[in-house]
Amino acid sequence: MKISSETVSLLQSFSQISSNLLVKPGNKMATKNAVNSIQARAIVSENFPAQFAIYDLNQLLSLISVSSGAEIEFGDKSLLIKTEDGGEMEYFYADESLVSAPLETPPELEEMYSFTLESNDITSITKIAGIVNATMMSVTAENGEVTLILNDPRNPTSHSFRKKLGVSDMSFDVKLSIDSFKVIPKTYKVHIANAIGRGGKVLVFFFECEGCDLTYLIAADASSRI
Repeated sequence: MKISSETVSLLQSFSQISSNLLVKPGNKMATKNAVNSIQARAIVSENFPAQFAIYDLNQLLSLISVSSGAEIEFGDKSLLIKTEDGGEMEYFYADESLVSAPLETPPELEEMYSFTLESNDITSITKIAGIVNATMMSVTAENGEVTLILNDPRNPTSHSFRKKLGVSDMSFDVKLSIDSFKVIPKTYKVHIANAIGRGGKVLVFFFECEGCDLTYLIAADASSRI
């Protein structure tokens, strides 16, 4: 099996959320961070033949990148990366008890507001946040107008960025830590919602890719107001 460049890019995104990964048979992949405040799910073009665990995803991706046309064979205890020049690299699976994965089905959502972010919006948010040292992305509804704001709420004189998103008759200020903004630049329908789980409701941002099978569920910051 060869791993497509699209799947490699996805796995690079996943590695920013968690350094390990549990791969299950089939074409569905999912990951979460240690405190389960970020979850990502995707359907890929590859069909994996067996379940296995990777402890250091970045390390595996680095090995795969040694040869762009590498062929991968999946064994019982390890995978074999065959390079184009005839070399072979064996990479052993991790103990599955050392890694974890989110539930295959995301929690039910109780939506409050939704808007669209284009691929260039995702790129701009990341770049601008780095330039102005913004720590938070806020989606604020006030006086009927909904605005996306990048700033540092702890610093009243911090540089900021604003973009109007739409209108709403609600009043809220839902915040997302820039440290949690681990989203591949694509076009998303973004839902601000309550995720309903066993422990009750959790306020989240749900990023739903338009035109691809990729979602991110990211918990809103505790300072959010609804």
